[in-house]
Amino acid sequence: MRMYKKIMIVGMSVIVLQAIMGLAKVNAQESMFVNLDKNQDGLISLREAAGNARLLENFTTVDINEDGYVSMDEMLTSSFLKE
Repeated sequence: MRMYKKIMIVGMSVIVLQAIMGLAKVNAQESMFVNLDKNQDGLISLREAAGNARLLENFTTVDINEDGYVSMDEMLTSSFLKE
């Protein structure tokens, strides 16, 4: 029974740590988005993206709907942030 409890504690700890790391990553992405969105319209233009070299390099990839702007949803779902 003790071994089972230890395994459960370790398993639950891993799950909690993964959740915390996921939230930290989202918060960092949201923070980057807010800092780049200078006019606070909820979108990052190409000009605003110039404030982050990595986003600027990947702008067309992140701009999924190809409207010339990056939304928060596009940024959060983009694979370039997961690299």
